[in-house]
Amino acid sequence: MKLNKKIKRMFHHYEKWEEYKFGMWRNISLDERAIFIKRTAELMRDSQKFKSAMRRVIIEWPYSREANLTSAATNRQAWLGHAGCCLLTSSPEDTTRLGWHTLNQKEQDEAKGVADEVIAEWEILHLEKLRLVAGA
Repeated sequence: MKLNKKIKRMFHHYEKWEEYKFGMWRNISLDERAIFIKRTAELMRDSQKFKSAMRRVIIEWPYSREANLTSAATNRQAWLGHAGCCLLTSSPEDTTRLGWHTLNQKEQDEAKGVADEVIAEWEILHLEKLRLVAGA
């Protein structure tokens, strides 16, 4: 899903990013890897739970959300999926990516569609917020 041209890039220092604080980029032991791969694959296969996790990111991670969803250079589907998995399962990004590769094509397509729905919801809310701020 391409970035809406009306959305301007927003920046926040990485130390404010909730994904950093939640450990989305942390290293884990080899013993933990299989557990997180399984957890993330199970989450991504459950469209309703996955959507709920991504919606929580949109609400609970304002700095990470703005830094990543306003960037035309970011794969927003992937970032939002990784963030949802991190928030709900505590999985770091690399094991979420490995969990993704255990999904079949149909499951991947469904997960991408759910991510697109949440991104579209966020864009509407974000643009409305900007309109309210500009009008105030």
